[in-house]
Formats: sequence, structure tokens, C-alpha cells
Amino acid sequence: MELLTRDLLQAHWKVDIENFKSGKDGGIDLRYARGPQKIVVQVKHYHRTGLRGLLRELAAEAIKLRALAPLRYLLVTSVPLSPANKDEIVAALGQDLIAPDDVVGQEGLNALLDQYPEVEGRHFKLWLASRGVLDRVLNNAAVTKSEFKVQQVYEKARRYVESSTFPQAMNMLVRDGVVIIAGAPGVGKTTLADLLLYTHLEQGYQAVIVQRDIDEAAALFQPGTKQIFYFDDFMGSTFLGENGLITANDDRVLLDFIAMIRSSSKARLILTTREHIYSHAIGRSERLRNSNIDDYRVVLRMPGYSTLQRAKILYNHLYFSELPPAYRQELLQNNFYIQIVRHEKFNPRLIEWLSTFRRVKQYPVHQYRAFVTRLLADPSEIWRHAYEREISDAARSLLLALISVEGKIGADSLKVAFDALHRTRAHHYGFKTNPADYRNALRDLNGSFIKPSGKTAYEVLDPSVLDLMNSIIREEPDNAVDMLAGAVDFSQVQQIWKISRAGGGTAVQSAMAASQDRFVDRYKALALRDRRFSNASGVHYVGTTFESRMTTTLEIAGRMPSGRIAALVEPIYDRIKVENELVGAVLSDVPELLRAISACSTLPGTLLAAMEGGLLDAAMAEAERGCSVAELRELVSVVDTGPEADAATLEGLRLAFETIRGKNFDQELSECRSAEEFEGLKEDLELFRDHILVDIDDLLLRVETAAQEENESDSAGRDDDAYDRYKDSRAEAYFADQELSEMFGSLRGDS
Repeated sequence: MELLTRDLLQAHWKVDIENFKSGKDGGIDLRYARGPQKIVVQVKHYHRTGLRGLLRELAAEAIKLRALAPLRYLLVTSVPLSPANKDEIVAALGQDLIAPDDVVGQEGLNALLDQYPEVEGRHFKLWLASRGVLDRVLNNAAVTKSEFKVQQVYEKARRYVESSTFPQAMNMLVRDGVVIIAGAPGVGKTTLADLLLYTHLEQGYQAVIVQRDIDEAAALFQPGTKQIFYFDDFMGSTFLGENGLITANDDRVLLDFIAMIRSSSKARLILTTREHIYSHAIGRSERLRNSNIDDYRVVLRMPGYSTLQRAKILYNHLYFSELPPAYRQELLQNNFYIQIVRHEKFNPRLIEWLSTFRRVKQYPVHQYRAFVTRLLADPSEIWRHAYEREISDAARSLLLALISVEGKIGADSLKVAFDALHRTRAHHYGFKTNPADYRNALRDLNGSFIKPSGKTAYEVLDPSVLDLMNSIIREEPDNAVDMLAGAVDFSQVQQIWKISRAGGGTAVQSAMAASQDRFVDRYKALALRDRRFSNASGVHYVGTTFESRMTTTLEIAGRMPSGRIAALVEPIYDRIKVENELVGAVLSDVPELLRAISACSTLPGTLLAAMEGGLLDAAMAEAERGCSVAELRELVSVVDTGPEADAATLEGLRLAFETIRGKNFDQELSECRSAEEFEGLKEDLELFRDHILVDIDDLLLRVETAAQEENESDSAGRDDDAYDRYKDSRAEAYFADQELSEMFGSLRGDS
């Protein structure tokens, strides 16, 4: 409303007016200043509580305004005002501050809008949500017999937050006659399409709502008539067919209809589609690939919403919702709304869900906030329908492969993982494969479930996709067995095991135990695969260490009753011993393996004791040759250093510490850059002193001296540019919070 008021006053006064963010200038929203004299404008909403709520606030405003000492002060409000109401406002503020003619209410704003219609045109959100437009749309919908839920879209218009996509899509419709709105589930495709259609109804267009297919739309085309065709989710199952393939000549029919629309100056076409389905269709149809259909596409993405736009989305939904005041207060209390606005999984569909009372009324007020927290933490249901019903088996194989590598991987490695898993799934479930499956799966998923990462990698589009896939694997644990049987690297085995150990993963472990025959041979091959290879540049070790493979194998063996996984323990230990002889122990992985041995109760004690002794000897030998402070700390944490400790072990730890003192400590100290890092190094030294009885006084003094010097240097020589950036970012965050606080504060006082 502040920007609308600014534009109206600029048009009326024919001067430039400054506008300010909330909280930045003592309550000023707008200002016109020439020399020492200035005109100050404040904009107040109070749509719910009306005049009473406005008058309550004005007494406090008067104090701030007198401090500003403006030449003239205007108050603009959306509240309807009678002459008597204006007199009440003047009395509340004081006649020395404001005159009745400088109080502008709803009627005054409407008069200015009538006087300057070009301003209303620029503020399309205001135009869309006006009652006059609603009345014209309702009338035209009745005249043209348009099957369109006008009232519902009016409600959406009131919640809609202005962004660049609405004018962009409108411009495409005016220029080309066609717009295709694409995006992931929940980003607002249907809302944008509805508002575009609503706009055209006000302009006298007849709406043709396509329910079935393009043939239906073509049959209703009337040359010379102002028509706007609207097909929501046009590339859904009706277009692609139940097998996900373009049926008959649907691609030709679509392109012909687009050409028909574009040949008419009075016809327009709005199409919406999920991005993965659009990509799937383009990949399947040479006609579509060779057409210019992409020129009409607008893609909606969540990163396009700024913090302020997110806040407005939430604010509008709460303001116009039927949520009882007590529920709304739960979101306002302790500024909980800021967590929602800044949440990484913020999504307009989630906001609509959490602000719709019929969807949340099952939760008592005291449970509502917890429900919102859970919804934001796991909004995976938004993706589930698309995964289960709308993508191909190849696309599902690719997603499962991507999840098995923690959601991000290079394209070449993804292709290898996909091929193996897709073959495994096709053989087990009996579906057909095609040489183009990988390429087509990428097309299906790119932009909807996955996205490029750099130039040569892919990752999941959103953390919600990870949530969905983890949920699907836990609910349908045969997926985990498929992934194990089709794994190409032991790290995938570890990721699947990690999923099984998370909450609700016991079904995955049960499925693994029941279906060992399907994956145990693959498991063995990956667990024993060599890490060592040679090329012209020398000998290299790649992949998961044998120590790490052994840790996972011990954990899994405890849950697999047949003993087939347990039978791999000794062969893996043999590989560890070979590598220990060649290159020494991998100190970073030995402590975790020692913990796994200590926790194991399903293998013979003699075997476990032998492995523990051998691993510890190898680790000590490696540590004595040289290790980091962190590696020694982890070793000390898993070794018995009490009164009954083995003397040779303690001596080995002391020798490792002396090696650090003589070789590595200077480097470790030089890498400390913060007070926390210096403190961490100090705590490690104290751990060594207390557990292995070494002298650390000289090292502690060096740490304390270096920490003091670093602190003094930082205070005296902080880079000015870096400090300015820091200061600006803090200020921006502060004023953003101030703006949000004022925006949502009106909900507290306007209930």
C-alpha cells in the first residue's frame, strides 16, 4: 500500500517522493523534502479493527511526529472514513500536526485511483483484488457461461504477492497469445494461471476451461470471438497416456492448436504443467523438440521469492484466512513467523495448507505450532504423487540411484549407478528397458526433482526430495534391497544402511535380512574390491577404506541371522592387514572400527580380540610415524588409559604425541584462525596430559600467545571492506526483521 500511495501522490503532486523501509526513519513511510522543509506521509492499514484500532495507535505516533517537525503531515489509511471520523483522527494527533484535508481514507484513495487509472494498472495486485473487478468478472462469466470458479480466484488474488512472473506471463499472452507455466509441485503454477484467466475475464474474454484434451478445446474455438483457453496440467496423464508416452498424434494436435491460437488476434491460451512432465514430453517427441514451444514457457522456481516476498505470502494467507485468532497468535508468538519465512523448505503450497483452518482444525491450538514445524520439516507429500504416478520406471531408478549417493554426484558416476540399478530393477520387476532410458530420465526429472550442480554433476532439487525418497524407502523397503543388489560402490551400501538406522528404518533392516540372497554376492564383491590401482603417475588408493567397510559389515552382520554377511568379516580383515603392511593403517577410520568391534556380540570373542589387537598395533605404528592432533585424540578416546591400561599402548600413544610435538605442532597451530579453534587445540592438549601423562606446558603457552596475537591483529587490522560488508549485512538483516516485525505486528493488533 505504501508504494501505491507514493505513486498516486507523485502523479497528483507531480514530484518525486521517497519511500522508506519500515523502522528506518522514525516511522516515516514517504517523504518529499526540499531544503529544510519536508512533507511526511504515513500509511496505515487496520482493515480488520478499522477506526478503533487506528485511533489507539495515533497517540503514540503524535510524539514521534512532533520530533520530526514536518512542514506538512499526511495520514493515508485503507479504513473507510466519514468527515466525523477524520475529525476524531485530527483530535487524536492534534490540530497543530494535521488538518482534516490531509487525512486520506479509502474513499480518497479510490478517488485518486479514478483520477489516475495508469497507477492502478501498474499495481495489478490491487486491481485484481478490487470489488469492482470482481463484479465485472462475475457478470462476464455469467454472460459468456464460463465454467470458472470466479469467487475462488478472487480469494487467491487477495493472497497473491506481486512478482515479475505475472507481468512476464501477461506480456507473453499479449505478444504471442500463448503462455506455458511450468515448475515443481507447489510453487504456484495454478494460482498464476487462475489470475491470468481472471484478468482476461474482466477484459471481456470468454473462458474455455479444458478438462479432457486439446481436441476438446479445438472443437470450442470460435474465430473472431474473444476467447481464452485454459488447460491446467495439460501434460498430465491425459496427454502422455497411462504408460507415460505421447499417444497417437497428441504432439501434432497440440502444435496445431497453438498455431490456431496464434493466428487469431482475439484468442489466447494458458497452459500449466509440472516441469518434469514437460521435459518428459519434449524428450519423447521429436515434433515438440523441433518446434518453438519452449519460447512460450515461464518457469516458476522457489529461489525467485525474496525474504520480503515470502513474508508477504505468509502475511496475506494469514490475513485473509479463516484461522481463529488463537491459531494466528501461535504463529506470531515469539516471532515464530520468521522461522517459517526463512525456512529452507518454504513453499506457497505449504503456506496455503497451514493457513487453511479446515485442514488444521484437527489440531488443538496448543498443538498447532508443532504441526507447522513438522509440516515444514517434512513436506514430502507434495512430491509423492508425482513420484508414484507421473514419472517413468527409468526416472524412479535414477532417483533411487541418486539417493544412494546422498543426493549429489557427477554425471558420469550417476550414469554408471543408474545403469546397474535400472538393470537390476527391470530384471526383478519385469519392465522393459531402452538405451535412451538414462537420457530420458534426466529430461523427466531435471527442474522438478533434480537440478544440475556445476557443469558436470546433478543433485536433488530440494531437501524435500531427499525426505520423500527416504520415506518411500522406509515404507517400501524392497527399494532398499533393489539398491543393494544394484550398487556399484560400497559407499552406496553404507548410505542404504544409514537410512535403515534412521527413525522408522526397522522395516528396511527386516527386508534386508529376508532378502539376503538377492544382494549378498554383490555385497561381497564391493566389500572386497581392491582400492589400489596404478597408472603412469604412480600407485593410488580410491574408494571406501577397508576399515570403514569392516565397520559397516560388523553392524549389518548383527542384524542378519543367516551369517552370510558375518562370513565376510575375516576376508575383509585379511585385506586390512595387507594394506597395513603396504601403506599403514587409515587412522581416521580405525577408532570407529574399534568401537564397532567393542559393540559386536554376534561373532566369536577370540576373532574380535585378535582383530582389536591387530588394528591397535597397526594404528600405533602409524601414529608414531606421524599423525594429526585430531587423529591422536580419537585414538586416545577409544583406548583404555586407566589404571589397568596396557603399558605398551600408553607408551605408543606418548611416542605419537612426541612426534606431533616435533613435526606437526607448528602447522597445527598456524592453521588456527579463531578463538574457538585455539580453545579446541588447548582442550586436546589437556586431554593428552590427563590421559597419557605428557608434559604440555610449553605447548599451552604457545597456544595462548598465538591466540592473543591473533585477537590483537584482528582487532587492529580488520579489513575495512570486509567490515563494511559485515556491517551492511547485519544492518540489512536487522531492518528486514524490523520490517517483518511491523508487518506481522499489524496482525496482532488487527485481530
